[in-house]
Amino acid sequence: MDWDSCTELENLSRTLNWSIKFQECRGERLTSWVSSFHQSHLPCHLANEAIAEEKRGSFNWTCKVVFTNGEAWMVRFPIDGKVKNPDEKIEIEVATMKVIREHTDIPVPEVKAWGLASENKLELGPFIITPFIEGVSLADFLRDQNDQKSRMLREDVEDADIQTIYKQIAHFMLQLSKLNFPRIGSLSNESHNDDDTNFAATISSRPMTWKAHEILNVGGVNVFCPGNTTFSSTAEYLQYVAEQDWRHLIEQLNSIDDEEDARLKYTFWSVFKKLVPRFVSHDYDRGPFKLICDDFGPANMMVNNTKDLKIVAVLDWEWSYAGPYQLFCAPPRWLVIDRPNQWACEDERLQRYSKYLDILIQALEKEEVDTSQDIAPMEERLSTMMKKQKEGQMWFHHIIWEGFNGPKCVPFQKLRAAVPDFDELAAAIPEGERNEFVKTKMQHLRDYEKKLDGYGDAVKFLK
Repeated sequence: MDWDSCTELENLSRTLNWSIKFQECRGERLTSWVSSFHQSHLPCHLANEAIAEEKRGSFNWTCKVVFTNGEAWMVRFPIDGKVKNPDEKIEIEVATMKVIREHTDIPVPEVKAWGLASENKLELGPFIITPFIEGVSLADFLRDQNDQKSRMLREDVEDADIQTIYKQIAHFMLQLSKLNFPRIGSLSNESHNDDDTNFAATISSRPMTWKAHEILNVGGVNVFCPGNTTFSSTAEYLQYVAEQDWRHLIEQLNSIDDEEDARLKYTFWSVFKKLVPRFVSHDYDRGPFKLICDDFGPANMMVNNTKDLKIVAVLDWEWSYAGPYQLFCAPPRWLVIDRPNQWACEDERLQRYSKYLDILIQALEKEEVDTSQDIAPMEERLSTMMKKQKEGQMWFHHIIWEGFNGPKCVPFQKLRAAVPDFDELAAAIPEGERNEFVKTKMQHLRDYEKKLDGYGDAVKFLK
């Protein structure tokens, strides 16, 4: 499914305005403001003279400052036009980082300071300030740097290097699996221990997922539930996510390409909603729930160098929430960096994905034995749960995780192959309802094209 270009243009305008404001603040105003958070109020300066040398990610702008004592901090701002509900995003991320630092040994940076938009004198929105972490981006090490357009794991990465990386990630995942949460939703800044061995955090707001955010940010459809909504069961939550996809299909004007595409999408999403109860793991339906970070993976990790590959920082805990255990155990999307949801056909990428999934499961199995004094029964281990999902359930979870899926993407193709009565369920859809949907969406598409024409030459900036 395509993004909504009208929404993109509106976002671009907001981003440009924010960038102008940032450039006006960049310099003494910014450094003086940062110094006010230092314990000794030491002066600092920007590490990079040119703004082009600073890092701009998918959602955030970061700049490095250095104090007169040599201490270095990283200042991070969500970019207006790239992030919706930025205050909510920052508050959840800070709470998540606090929980992980207090209850695991995952190398998460200390939060030196943070604040909401109303607390930022620069009027640049909410912010997080952490120590600057020296190291090498793991994403840079794993990607082909000679092909800037490639999003795939480079072909010449040694298996031994992958094993070194996955061993550490497996250790992180096992630690996260020990944290239990009473409901599905986002963390607050108030947490508590139930006892010495079982951690539980306060869950009082909706799950801030990357999927729902992107449907809003580049699809223009707000599928978020009210801010104080939480969920008590996996079944309830998965049905809610399926309804998000359904609303996205219905409400985004250009969610279909033509009549055939409209018919296919109506059919596939109608069947998908019916399949949700089949894929609920009833043993864990009522919890305990686990910490899920939609952006967890090598792309947000730093290593000390490209030889030792020791992970020294796990960054960007945005899009984190307490979620279903079965989703926590699902084979991750980041194994070859590029996500299977982006693939329109089965090819060698899927073979590579399967290979690295096996390596990750092996790393989990070894780590479970090496680190657990009271190791769980085989059927309850994370490695076993992940191994069980290597067929249909894995692809169901990939669709749950990510938005903008179409019937021809690999997860939907694989899910269809794993459901014996998929075609039977599709045939049961009333033809009149499908025809009415097609008629409505074709009118939506005409409305969209007319709306897009109103932007004139501005559309070329999206090319």
